[in-house]
Amino acid sequence: MKCKEAHRVLCEAQDNKLSFARRLALRWHLAICDRCTRFGQQLEFLRTAVRRYRDKE
Repeated sequence: MKCKEAHRVLCEAQDNKLSFARRLALRWHLAICDRCTRFGQQLEFLRTAVRRYRDKE
């Protein structure tokens, strides 16, 4: 898996459950790629921030 695909899969994983093979490929990529790992952490941070903002309103 290349970084561009990993980014797409990370975004997809926010809304849909990934297949076992896709999760495995993503985990392997994240184990060796710090940039994609940080991207995934940023997505999770944004998701949490939006939920907190929405819940306060």
